[in-house]
Amino acid sequence: MKINPILNPNVTRAYQATKPAQQSSKVSPGRDEVVFSAEALNFSAALSEARGALELRTPEEQAHIAGIKEQVSNGTYSVSSEDVADKILSSIIGYR
Repeated sequence: MKINPILNPNVTRAYQATKPAQQSSKVSPGRDEVVFSAEALNFSAALSEARGALELRTPEEQAHIAGIKEQVSNGTYSVSSEDVADKILSSIIGYR
């Protein structure tokens, strides 16, 4: 099967007329701009406050947390079901 090329000049002109014109806006190189949304700025402020709160822990608290992190990563950390139940009940009804 042979496909003949389109030699009709009207088709070529019609196609070229539908192509969008190239925009020639002059942008100075090296001048990018970043704008952060209000939500992003609020999130950044909250994250900074949370990081600051972590720094307020005593050395004993930090050591305790490090020990728990190590146990979790080793797979040896366990909590008794009674302790979990006590915490749940105390938060709901003020038990213990």
